[in-house]
Amino acid sequence: MQPAGLTGKRAMRRAGCVLSLVAVMLLAAPPTPVTLHTSSPGFRPWTFPLTATVSGVAVADIVTGSSADSGAEQHHPRHMVKVWLTKHRGRTFRVIQLPRCQHMEAVIAYNRRGETKEEAKERLEGVAVSTGAFHHSRSMALADFYQVDGCILSSATTGRWFFAIMADGSVDLSGDYGRLKHAPGVNALALGQRLAPVLQRDGFSTAFMNRATDRMALGMSHDYIFIVQGRSDIWRLADFMQKTLPVHVALNCDGGHVVRGKAPVHIVFRWRDSSPEAQPERATVPPQRDPLRVSSAPTKAEG
Repeated sequence: MQPAGLTGKRAMRRAGCVLSLVAVMLLAAPPTPVTLHTSSPGFRPWTFPLTATVSGVAVADIVTGSSADSGAEQHHPRHMVKVWLTKHRGRTFRVIQLPRCQHMEAVIAYNRRGETKEEAKERLEGVAVSTGAFHHSRSMALADFYQVDGCILSSATTGRWFFAIMADGSVDLSGDYGRLKHAPGVNALALGQRLAPVLQRDGFSTAFMNRATDRMALGMSHDYIFIVQGRSDIWRLADFMQKTLPVHVALNCDGGHVVRGKAPVHIVFRWRDSSPEAQPERATVPPQRDPLRVSSAPTKAEG
């Protein structure tokens, strides 16, 4: 008969061997996917391996678009449209942030009879919209530069900077008329004065800049597009664009009554259709409203 002490030690060694064997088997086995569910309306379950590191945030004012391949492109902006309200020097501004990448496209929506920005956005199935160029309030005639596929439909009269859609679909704010005017495949629309990186008068009077009215502005950084709307004078709008948003250039868009009323031209942003049969559409006119055709590509409204 063996001493009780020796029996206990052997039992402990056997138990240790069994635990070690179990641990080795668990480490050798592939990670089991885990699916998280929630009862919140509209939530889509998602799956991740146990070995993955996952972090997420739920924000009410963020709308997710089509997903991008993770790691496919370094510093690729996140595919989301973010909207928020903020105050600056006593004024409230509504900001829309869009990714500046090949998955977000812009369309210059032109309607000679005029339409609201909400109508233009709905007609083109956009996710965001900005006012565009200055025009005659009664005739709706454009007052400055407008170009479609290299063809000038409205002459450049002021030399102010413009919003440009390049032949490859990329967008920019530029003043390079020598390079982009008459350039094949380039659509361009002159906007208002430059707000950033420094404020420029660009022919506007002090009275115009001092007046507090509905304003809209368009700004761009390397990765994002910003649409800003608020009731303000030009000085505070420019200060907001320069000091609050990470833009390298920003332009004032048509404001006043057109922010809430009708205008002949708007800039609509929407997710790009990646299907093979999709056709690029960067400048449109609804044919049932206006006989002028500025693009051969059918609009969403045309089917």
